[in-house]
Amino acid sequence: MNKKEYRAAIAKLGLSQEQAGKWLGLALRTSQNYALGNTTIPAPTERLLRLVLALKLTPEKAAKLWSEG
Repeated sequence: MNKKEYRAAIAKLGLSQEQAGKWLGLALRTSQNYALGNTTIPAPTERLLRLVLALKLTPEKAAKLWSEG
C-alpha cells in the first residue's frame, strides 16, 4: 500500500489522519508519515485496511469486532 492508497482508504472510511491513527492504535505522527510516504506501511496495517474495506465495515463496527475477542 502506498501513501495515495492509504489516504484513499482512510478517506473511504471517513477518517482523518488523526482518527485513523487512533483507530489503528498509532500515534498521529505515524499516520501522518504513512500519508506522506515517509514511512512504509506495515503489511498487517495494510491487510487490516483492505479487509475492513472489502467487508464494507465501518471503523466502529470493525473496532467492536476486534475488541470482543
